[in-house]
Amino acid sequence: MKILYDHQIFSMQKYGGISRYFANLHTGISGLEGYESKLGLLFSDNAYIKTDRLPAQFLNGFVKKASRRYKYNKWYSKYLLGQSNFDVFHPTFYHPYFLRSLKKPFILTVHDMINELFPQYYATDPFTGYKAQLIQKADHIIAISESTRKDIQKFFDVEDRKISVIHLSNYVPVSSDRPGETPAADDYLLFVGDRFGYKNFDLFLEAAAPLMLKYSIKLICAGGGPFKPGELKLIGELNVSGRVSQTSVTDTALSQLYKNAIAFIYPSLYEGFGLPVLEAFANNCPLIVSNTSSLPEVGGDAAEYFNPADKESLTFAIDKVIGNKILQQELRVKGRERLKLFSFETCLKKTLQVYNRFG
Repeated sequence: MKILYDHQIFSMQKYGGISRYFANLHTGISGLEGYESKLGLLFSDNAYIKTDRLPAQFLNGFVKKASRRYKYNKWYSKYLLGQSNFDVFHPTFYHPYFLRSLKKPFILTVHDMINELFPQYYATDPFTGYKAQLIQKADHIIAISESTRKDIQKFFDVEDRKISVIHLSNYVPVSSDRPGETPAADDYLLFVGDRFGYKNFDLFLEAAAPLMLKYSIKLICAGGGPFKPGELKLIGELNVSGRVSQTSVTDTALSQLYKNAIAFIYPSLYEGFGLPVLEAFANNCPLIVSNTSSLPEVGGDAAEYFNPADKESLTFAIDKVIGNKILQQELRVKGRERLKLFSFETCLKKTLQVYNRFG
C-alpha cells in the first residue's frame, strides 16, 4: 500500500505538534514491509524530517521566502496527486486545493475544533471554512481524542462510522530516569507554548503570582514568543517581574525544563488532545491541568485538576502540589504509568487500519 502525505504542514512549521505527528507516521510506515509512504515535498526546514532525502532539499537555503517555499511545495504535491501513484492520500492540514484533481480516497485528521468553539479569535481565518469543506468531503476522519470527535459531531452532520478516534502518542524520548525516581526539582513552575486567548495565560498568571511570592519561586514560559506589552504590564502589576521569564527552546532543552520543574501547569480552556500532557509524563514532571475538553481523557488519574474559569480553583491546585512532596512523587509515578497507554505503535497500528479500509 502506498500513502501520500502532502506538503502543507511541513511548509508551514519548523517545529510543532502537527508536523511531528505526520513525520512520525511517515517514518513509521516507511519501515514496514508492504507499505510505502511519500511526502509531497521538494524541500523544507522542518526539524522532524531532516533525514529524509527530499528531491530539492539543496535549494532550501536559497529560497528564503516562506511563501515561495509553500508555492513550490504545493506545485509538487499537485504533481504527485496528478500522477495518482498512491492508494490513500492524507493531507497534513486543511487547505482544499487538491479536491478537484484527487481521484483516490483521502483521510483527514482533525486535531481540534478551536476555530469553531472560539470564533472570536479566528474571525478572519480562512482555514475555518477550509476545514469544514474537508470534513464534509473526506472519506474518513481521524479525531485525536473522544472529546474532539464529539466536537466534530456537534458542528457537523458526520456519522459515527466515518470517524475513528486515534489518540496521539508521546514523541519525546522518555527520560532515562528510572520510573518513580524523583528528579532534582528546581525553584520554578513551567508553562509551555502559546499564551493567547483560550490558552488562558492571564488568569493563570494572576492565580500563580501570589504563590510565586509566598514560596519565593519563579515561572518559566517555554516557547510562545517574547512577552507582549499587555503581558509585561500584567506581570509588573502583580509584582513578579523578577520571577517570570520567557525562553525559546529545542526539544532537548524543553525536556530538561520539564524534568526540573516543580510542576507543569496547563490552564487551557480547550485542547483537542494536549500533547504537552504526555511530554510532562515522559519527563517525570508533576502535572496540574484544566478539567475541560480532552485533558481529563488524556491525563486520567495522573494529574491535579482545576476549573480553568475559576482563579481560586487554579491557585488552590497549584498550592496543593507545591506544598506536598508526596503528592508530587505520586503524580510522577502515575504519569509514567499513564504514558504507556499512548504508545506510537498503537497510534500507527490504528492509523494503518483506517488506511487499509480504503487502499
